[in-house]
Amino acid sequence: MKTVVILGSTGSIGRATVGVIRSQPDNEFEVVGLVAGSNVQEFEKQLSLFKQAAFALGSEKALATLVKNDSHLKERAAGYGQEGITELLSEASADIVVNAMVGISGLVPTFVSLEAGSKVALANKETLVTAGEILKRETADILDRIIPVDSEHFSLLRLLSGVSSEIEDIILTASGGPFYNRQPVSLKNVAIEDVLSHPTWNMGKKVTVDSALLLNKGLEVIEAHWLFGFPYERIGVVIHPQSIVHSLVRMRDGSLSAHMAPADMKLPIMNALYYPVVKEFPWEELKLGDLGNLEFIEFDKKRFPAFDLAMKAARMGGTATTVLNAADEIAVESFLSGKIEFLTIIDWIEEALSAHRLETIDSIDDVLEADRWTRDFLASRHNEAIFI
Repeated sequence: MKTVVILGSTGSIGRATVGVIRSQPDNEFEVVGLVAGSNVQEFEKQLSLFKQAAFALGSEKALATLVKNDSHLKERAAGYGQEGITELLSEASADIVVNAMVGISGLVPTFVSLEAGSKVALANKETLVTAGEILKRETADILDRIIPVDSEHFSLLRLLSGVSSEIEDIILTASGGPFYNRQPVSLKNVAIEDVLSHPTWNMGKKVTVDSALLLNKGLEVIEAHWLFGFPYERIGVVIHPQSIVHSLVRMRDGSLSAHMAPADMKLPIMNALYYPVVKEFPWEELKLGDLGNLEFIEFDKKRFPAFDLAMKAARMGGTATTVLNAADEIAVESFLSGKIEFLTIIDWIEEALSAHRLETIDSIDDVLEADRWTRDFLASRHNEAIFI
């Protein structure tokens, strides 16, 4: 039986992870720890499902509310905030930690989990975007310790298995989001609900906004670079609206191999929990009839300036990707709060990157300092900035 901790258990990936574990035989997994932000109502349901699990919450207020509702839960509480999460992870020493936290708050828990000897099923993009350089330097084989949960990286893991040395290029697919066939100038006044109407995936709000900008695909390219060791010039992107092909690889002889699967995050989650064993998927599988109308459209970078910003930061290296990530977090939250327009997200990211003095990254502290700098910078320039 594998022991599991789920970080971000009330978010979309966290809830899907709970569903996958509950679908499996009782002797496969034991959930020994749960961490959530502030969704106390959903968290109470999860704690009742996993009665032996310790837990931590994002804030003291959330913890107080939970314990007030059920005083018996106090005995299972490891605390709140980063200190409580660190305490839980260190004590649990789980076989697998599913890191589905959103934002830079998921960075330190990844490193704490690795230090505790756990493998990390990683859905927290920020870990690799901001600190991939550290992980690559400190981990002999990053894929021995980190199993990607992103659909594209799960897909590449399958395609590259045993043949990575024969691959010339890797290609990530992008659905294009709701606006891939529109010019950027037409998106100035789009409504929040339109941005959140992703055509093929049901995701959290932050990643859905990033997907509408195609910024998310830039972040995924950065992740792929650190996970699989391919230089940026050998990582391509193609628009594929159906979200059936999740990645492709081009062999040395020019031939292409593609990995196809349903647009269902339960599949990469299940893969991460059992990796490297492949188990039967108990939900709807891809049918051959679904493959009749697959489209692949050349990726026009000029139409997706946010993607170009991500690639600029990636090539700069050092603290640039942390600034990119922090500015995006703040700008997206400000957009979702109705404070700024959709395309202003790009403006704020570019503003922060242009003003930042690039530094090398030697430790997590360097990452956290660059993150703090970005937040302070945008707060000093924009009263409408929202921080979470």
